[in-house]
Amino acid sequence: MPERTGDKVIFSLLEVCNSIKKTLDTRYTSRFWVRAELMKLNYYKYSGHAYPDLVQKDDGRIVAQLKGIIWKSDLLKIQSAFQRNVNQPLTEGIEILFEASITYDAVHGLSLRIHQIDTTFSLGLIEKEKIQTIERLKNEGIFEANKNKSIRELPKNVAIISVETSKGWADFRQVIEPYISYYGLFFMMFPALLQGEGAVSTIREQLRRIQSVAKEFDMVMIIRGGGGEAGLSCYNNYDLCHDIATFPIPVLTGIGHSTNLTVAEMVAYYNAITPTALAEYYLNIFKTRESELVWTADSISKYTSLHIQQQKNHLNNLLTHLKNSSTRQLSSMKSAIEQTVENMHLSTQQVFQWHTSTLTEAIEKIQKNFVAYVSNQQKELQTITRIIRIQHPENILKKGYAYLLAGETAIKSVSQLFKNQEITLVLKDGRALGKILHVEKNTTNEQEKEETRTDN
Repeated sequence: MPERTGDKVIFSLLEVCNSIKKTLDTRYTSRFWVRAELMKLNYYKYSGHAYPDLVQKDDGRIVAQLKGIIWKSDLLKIQSAFQRNVNQPLTEGIEILFEASITYDAVHGLSLRIHQIDTTFSLGLIEKEKIQTIERLKNEGIFEANKNKSIRELPKNVAIISVETSKGWADFRQVIEPYISYYGLFFMMFPALLQGEGAVSTIREQLRRIQSVAKEFDMVMIIRGGGGEAGLSCYNNYDLCHDIATFPIPVLTGIGHSTNLTVAEMVAYYNAITPTALAEYYLNIFKTRESELVWTADSISKYTSLHIQQQKNHLNNLLTHLKNSSTRQLSSMKSAIEQTVENMHLSTQQVFQWHTSTLTEAIEKIQKNFVAYVSNQQKELQTITRIIRIQHPENILKKGYAYLLAGETAIKSVSQLFKNQEITLVLKDGRALGKILHVEKNTTNEQEKEETRTDN
């Protein structure tokens, strides 16, 4: 009962609260449907209850706010319905349509008890936002903008948007770790929230930071994992997707889910289903280039060896020809002398004069021909020497080529290679040690060679 002091009727605070509760219980006797934004879920793991903050916004300004209550039994049903129909749990930052009743407590005040949530309403809003974002980006002509970016031949410097504690980042690192030093890779972390409220703003903020130093990086990777389908709606946000589509360098995603693509993945340069798959795609860029270099080095080695051998054979032929030519000249000289002796019946003076003249002419002719021949051979030898010097492996290496060694043996064919074999890559200014990871024979060339041998 209220107190009376003079002409004043004084109620206790509890009496006022009880009066309010009685009025509300009398006025709101049935449940009703409410549309509001779930700003924060405020889930308590120990009790299993949630006490969400419900708001209504007008142009981003909160115009109404109430506390909510979702008891554990109702929350379990709601979460199950969301997983089944929306492919994600009930999460913060989304608009919901829920069935509620008024509750009032003298200590905790007025609350809306949430009995159930219409998942089709939430799903419709998510899909509506996704469709609107896609249409808007396409109308602006930027939907394919990032996909049309050129990726560098060896993109070693990568900006990572993730968090150090993310399971996705751990999975990515597990694949990449053995190759970081081998390929000279560099990763820089730009931490951000990857789902739920705050994800859009923090990811966009890190994209802006990276863009300010974009020339230092070859690509950006957004890596998220371990969270299933939860909180993926943020990746349909127009502002975030616009930033990704118009980013000055390629953006790759590995956000770890297996259902329909988000818009962020659609506009990215490349999207992988998991962080592990993204790591494998990234490494394959380097492995493919490495295979091409190994093949080129092998081809150079084969060509160089063949050309050197051909030049050696040509030089030996020239030396043999020179030797035979000298022998023929000496034989002609001997014949001339013998002919002189046969003509000894001539007078001594005649013989002497004839022999002297003939011998002199023969010697002069031999000297003239020999000098001319030797001069020509020297010029040809000089030309061959220059060709050999140009084709020398050291000079070929200076042009940017390389060749492979197994021990001290030159690798001339893929048949000399085997998995885990240690090899040496010789370049103009040093050597690099490596190990064969995979050997793949060029079956097309082998078949062509076999067909050629058959035709012959």
